[in-house]
Amino acid sequence: MAKDAALDACDTAVQKHQYAEAVKLAEQHAKQAEFWLCKGRAQSGLGDNTAAQQSFKQALSLKPEGLDLIAAHMLLGNAQLEAKVHAAALESYQQALKFSEQQNMRRYARVAHNLIGEAYFEMEQYADALKSFEAGEKLALNDDERADSYIHEAMTYQQLKQAEKAIEYQLKGVLMLRKSGTPDQYAEASLTLGQLFTDKKDFVGADKTYQRLMDYAHENGGEFYEAKTAIQWAASKKAQGDHAAAQQLLQQARTIAAKLKDAELDALIARENKE
Repeated sequence: MAKDAALDACDTAVQKHQYAEAVKLAEQHAKQAEFWLCKGRAQSGLGDNTAAQQSFKQALSLKPEGLDLIAAHMLLGNAQLEAKVHAAALESYQQALKFSEQQNMRRYARVAHNLIGEAYFEMEQYADALKSFEAGEKLALNDDERADSYIHEAMTYQQLKQAEKAIEYQLKGVLMLRKSGTPDQYAEASLTLGQLFTDKKDFVGADKTYQRLMDYAHENGGEFYEAKTAIQWAASKKAQGDHAAAQQLLQQARTIAAKLKDAELDALIARENKE
């Protein structure tokens, strides 16, 4: 099998979650960095983090160039972050950023800034996380990328106890996703926005957000999100002291959940019933 076809087959096996098959294919090309990257991704899929890290390090030892070099540092960083080796993950992401900038690969520089931000966020170094997310935002090329940055920034402002800023950036992200995101992305971002309004006791903002999302889910055939919105909105109504509206929304959610037989909805309803 020619190298390109073999690499395509390895990547396809990873995408199809056929991890053992991907490892087997990669091992036939042990002198090439890109196959070690494929092997490492497959090992990550199998839950073998230690082996994945070794594969990504082996890929780097073979001196890859271009995108493979950037990808190797990012993938190694991801595995290190998963293993909670935060300092090493940061170093890997910073290397990815350095090589992205050297090669003028703006899109990958943005991703690297976000990954650095996520590592700082996990380390609870929120001011540093915010700086990284802001640097990534400056490199965004389209509405999808801008939305991703805004939502990361909102999440960080929330941790910094800056509720107004968290709402401002989450709202910007929601508006972008309404135009360019998937229905699921828009819905999840809207649910977070509703929660931010509720936490701040801005119940007018919360009601508007949940109503808008409920209408959107209804118009787009998203019964799962109709139910999820109803559950979260019920909690907001309860916080407002409107127990009749809360019960009505929960009943709406129960009706949909019974029809969909969805475990996540059942768990959310059970939790709301307890509170």
